[in-house]
Amino acid sequence: MPAEAIQEFDVLILGGGFAGVYCGKELARRCRRDPDFRVGLVSDENYMVFQPMLPEVAAASISPRHVVNTIRQLCRGLLVYKAEVTSIDPEAKEVRLSAGDFTSEVIFKYKQLVLAMGAKIDLSRVPGMSEHSLLMQNVGDAMKLRAKIIGRFEEANLVREEDRKRQLLSFVVVGGGYSGVETAGGIYDLMTSIHRYYDNIGDEDYSVTLVHSGEHLLPTLSRKLGEYTATVLEKAGVKLILQKRVKAVTANCIILSDGQRLQASTVISTVGNAPHPLILKLAEQMDVESVRGRIRTNPHLQVNGRHQVWAVGDCAAVPLDEDNFCPPTAQFAQRQGRHAGRNILAVMDGHRRKPFEFKGLGELAAIGHHKAVADIMGLSFSGFLAWWAWRTIYLAKLPGLQRKLRVLLDWTFDLFFPRDINLLSPQYSKPLKSIHMEAGDVLFYPDEPAFSVYFVQSGKIEIRDGETVIKTVGAGEYFGERAILNDQVWRYQAVAADSSELVAIGAPEFRAIVDGSKALEALFQRSALAYGLQEDYSHLKERIGDEVLAMPVTELMVREADTLRMDMNFQQALDIFRERFHGSYPVLDGEGKFIGSLRRDTLYDAIKTVGLDSGQTVADLPLSELPVVDDSLCAEEVLDRMNRAGKNKLIVCHADRQFAGLVTVIDILDHRPRKADPALSSGRPAERNE
Repeated sequence: MPAEAIQEFDVLILGGGFAGVYCGKELARRCRRDPDFRVGLVSDENYMVFQPMLPEVAAASISPRHVVNTIRQLCRGLLVYKAEVTSIDPEAKEVRLSAGDFTSEVIFKYKQLVLAMGAKIDLSRVPGMSEHSLLMQNVGDAMKLRAKIIGRFEEANLVREEDRKRQLLSFVVVGGGYSGVETAGGIYDLMTSIHRYYDNIGDEDYSVTLVHSGEHLLPTLSRKLGEYTATVLEKAGVKLILQKRVKAVTANCIILSDGQRLQASTVISTVGNAPHPLILKLAEQMDVESVRGRIRTNPHLQVNGRHQVWAVGDCAAVPLDEDNFCPPTAQFAQRQGRHAGRNILAVMDGHRRKPFEFKGLGELAAIGHHKAVADIMGLSFSGFLAWWAWRTIYLAKLPGLQRKLRVLLDWTFDLFFPRDINLLSPQYSKPLKSIHMEAGDVLFYPDEPAFSVYFVQSGKIEIRDGETVIKTVGAGEYFGERAILNDQVWRYQAVAADSSELVAIGAPEFRAIVDGSKALEALFQRSALAYGLQEDYSHLKERIGDEVLAMPVTELMVREADTLRMDMNFQQALDIFRERFHGSYPVLDGEGKFIGSLRRDTLYDAIKTVGLDSGQTVADLPLSELPVVDDSLCAEEVLDRMNRAGKNKLIVCHADRQFAGLVTVIDILDHRPRKADPALSSGRPAERNE
């Protein structure tokens, strides 16, 4: 679809995290005073997540709604857009956005650009981690983990086999940084508080193991605080494995670097941060330095050599001193955002920029059981006092008075009432969806966005171009792959010819399957060619000419085709395969009626499985169906049937499916009389029909 009209902004912010939102808040003050000053903020979501409190959401201490704030309410005066950034052109000063499946591409132009896109998660370096682990990056992840814990308890409560029960309730957290430590401590507290409600689960049945590759936990803090954290967690019941990396993850266990296997049904990954791919591409486009995938800035937060581009937060390498860069934490991102906003206004007003000089106030981590560790302004302390400081400081940092009050109430209730163990898990979309259609129901129309590939379980679907049937898809066949593999827009209309049952595979899942197999990709690309455009068949008919199109199919088909009988044993069928090489062979019953088609690989697979002397016959093998046409049709009608079926070869039958011959597109194009064909005169079909 064509791009929407271009919009122009004085400042365009990309990213809705701490850095982007606080930069927006700083600029919003000018927007409210000056209506002509246009500042846009683009974010993947319409809310900002207060990530330090996500472990509390997973542990059911606070409501998930209370750790998010709507960006529009935080940045009043800004023009906020929920969209995905697809490309950035620094030369044209343009950003291209995708707002959704039903919306054209949008183009934004800018005078000043702020990059606050953060980082991405890449778990591909550890085999099985992407498939079998949960994350702790956003509210949905925390909600999913909470639901997973309660769901495992519900399942284990019905299990009597002790080993199976303990495996179900074995949780492994990977990563000993802030997120890993707080998640491990939080979910163990949750398990300790709820297991008494399950009659079949005791203290010894559930476990949490924390795996960390470093020498001590919380490596950004002092070794003393890291060791204190380990002592508190182990005393509470969390198992620790240090100085070992995760080598692989399976559905039932994780494999460590020394070969040790840990049985676990649930793995939570708090590692795997990776550079944002658009930031990497942009650094290459602008020919600027990047530090581990983060764009390097000058002390004023501008990208070196590109003074109209600013970078803040996790995607920026901002100098901390001569040898180090600012760590990717919330306190630095928040202050970098504000500072970038002030410097942008200074540049636009002709004033001097100021360097970013914040060195950090300290760090805190809650480790469960009303304990925490803290290093604030050079002062290290731990225990209950640190836990109280953690809650006080983060409550003060939480944006919005309403959210502060709600979280404060959640924490107060948590002191006096049991935690909520309702299993209200979000209903995540399933990769496979069942669809029922009655005759005449329309599945999709031309020019609509394509979301799925469809497999027909029963019934029949017609793919139509206007009133013309392009292809008829029957049971065991599929359609939609052409749109998904190309521009994800339907070119035709899909209508149920009969009452039908379909299974739909979503586009992301289908693409993942195809991308993982070159053979499958080639298969689906070939099958996509079956949806011939009506213009293509019109051109084909023009080449053939009216005289041939009017000829009966009986004058064009191959009569003496190689066939198999249902009662042939494997050896007899193999002898025919050796004599004549075809991809598939028509199979006839004792009365000469067409039953189906046998592919070469189907027979070979059966021989490999049961051998040649098994006594089985062709009747015991699965047959594929080729479209059948009546011998009374003319060449033009046969071509139309090929078009609808998406096939280049058809079976020609007399009445009651009595086999008459084969006809292909080549037979119609090459309309020489068959009796003049030397191959036919010897009683053998022409090579072109193979």
